[in-house]
Amino acid sequence: MRMFNSYIKSKLEYCSLVWSPWHQNEINKLERIQKNFTSKIYGLDQLDYHQRLKKLNLYSLERRRERYLIINAWQQIEGLTENVLGLKARRLGRSRRIVSAKIPIGINGKRIKERDRTLIHNSTARKSERLFNVLPQSVRNITETTTETFKRHLDKWLSSIPDTPKIDGYGANVAAETNSIFHQTRYCIVR
Repeated sequence: MRMFNSYIKSKLEYCSLVWSPWHQNEINKLERIQKNFTSKIYGLDQLDYHQRLKKLNLYSLERRRERYLIINAWQQIEGLTENVLGLKARRLGRSRRIVSAKIPIGINGKRIKERDRTLIHNSTARKSERLFNVLPQSVRNITETTTETFKRHLDKWLSSIPDTPKIDGYGANVAAETNSIFHQTRYCIVR
């Protein structure tokens, strides 16, 4: 695992804030790299990928990318890093959420193509917003603390969310549409 983390995973995650895929087939291609590597570990070869993730105490690569998006969004709204995505947090009742303008239908009287609206919807800022807002109020409202403290609370909550990538026939027992935190939270009881 040390070799995988040093030589392979570091390359797969480099600048993932900028290039994180959103097409399921691209997500699956990346996930297969970790799936294939973990299947070659002595003693784990008889376990399925979901079992190997649990045994090795690993997140799927998709979950790691989404976790990083959440942490980065939190750092930006806390002012710990430059807010390059222009994220704005607002209190709605007792809960803090990231809010953004609606995706426009048209600009200067011209209708925006559906393809372009999809690109905006899947941009880093919009993905960060959706992922941050799906967090429970107790995690979203953490403020004026260190990033490490936020990560601890986030990881504790993430441990209650299934991390079950739907690749290569593993989707039969997964209720959620995808392995995204956004979809997985709909199928579990979250505290």
